[in-house]
Amino acid sequence: MRRSPTAAAFLVLFVLLILCGTPRLAQAQEGIRPALTKFSTSLDGPDLPQKPPDATSLLLLIGQQIHETELDCSHFVQYLYEQAGRYYGYAPSRMLYDGMEGFKRVAHPKPGDLIVWRGHVGIVVDPDETTFLSALRSGVKVSSYQSHYWQRRGKPRFLRYVGPAESDPSEWATRRIASHGGSTGE
Repeated sequence: MRRSPTAAAFLVLFVLLILCGTPRLAQAQEGIRPALTKFSTSLDGPDLPQKPPDATSLLLLIGQQIHETELDCSHFVQYLYEQAGRYYGYAPSRMLYDGMEGFKRVAHPKPGDLIVWRGHVGIVVDPDETTFLSALRSGVKVSSYQSHYWQRRGKPRFLRYVGPAESDPSEWATRRIASHGGSTGE
């Protein structure tokens, strides 16, 4: 069985293209292949955290990475709490100040607690340094609640998230009645 000269030429050309083109094709593919990210091969390596961050660390970590927001302070705090897995129904700072289910008023704040004035709310970052994180007109900032500006706003209240089951609504009702009756309720 004899092949025609044109068929033989196409076969030779095809074999040559395969043999000559394969290295160039491999080089071309190398050029467009994205760079690989290198990961630690061990799950207990030093670059990986030994345990996931707790909710408080997570909400502060997320909050400190945000520099600008269109959210007001109350929505910003609720957003951060939700990102950290702490859910509560939205409430403006004035409602939080009066007390709300899911929170317990505390005298000595810890990182992650709310700091609330009538008209503003933030999240305590470091009680020893008296700092808190909040959405302000100038952006998301860490400020001292002992600064002259914040002291002029009055005495803040500190609220600890306890979830819906642990809060005592009667405690808040008593304080609200007392505060409306002329007493500070403290």
